[in-house]
Amino acid sequence: MIKGNCYNCGKPNHMAKDCRLPKKNQAHVSEVRSVPIDLGELNLSTVVFEANLVDNTREWWIDSGATRHICSDKEMFSTYTPINARKLFMGNSATSNIVGIGNVVLKMTSGKELTLIDVLHVPDIRKNLVSGSLLVKSGFRLVFESNKFVLTKNNHFIGKGYVEKGLFKMNVMTVMRNFESNKITASTYLTECFN
Repeated sequence: MIKGNCYNCGKPNHMAKDCRLPKKNQAHVSEVRSVPIDLGELNLSTVVFEANLVDNTREWWIDSGATRHICSDKEMFSTYTPINARKLFMGNSATSNIVGIGNVVLKMTSGKELTLIDVLHVPDIRKNLVSGSLLVKSGFRLVFESNKFVLTKNNHFIGKGYVEKGLFKMNVMTVMRNFESNKITASTYLTECFN
């Protein structure tokens, strides 16, 4: 037995979802659904949010959805080839110009160097991205736990990172390279530092 009255008709012993009378609040629901939204105010909020996304060009972020490594700073490349007429299509339907491709060496705080191969140079990207799927494809293991991740290869610790601004930021030291340096070979993905 149902206690209380129907919210639709006010009679006892049944609920509004089972009421045989026409639903009297339908007009009210339609009114609520058709409330106009001030898009000018929404767009302003979006613009402010987008402007605040610009980050430090020396930071690197793990992106499990990225299919390529992407860097905004040409000075970070150890090898570099300019390219023309290529576009990067992003998840938010935006496009950016790809102006070069090459390798980037990241010095992990663990002392290891991680060489990212075929990194796209996209000057107007807001964050440097390391493709999680490309790392895994190259034999690395990424373990995400609580607010951190650990990167290993063949059970050897390579590096780690922590959640910052809702994304996983890699713990790397700034490495600046010039293009003439041949200390790093393009065929390696990982180089140990023996100092």
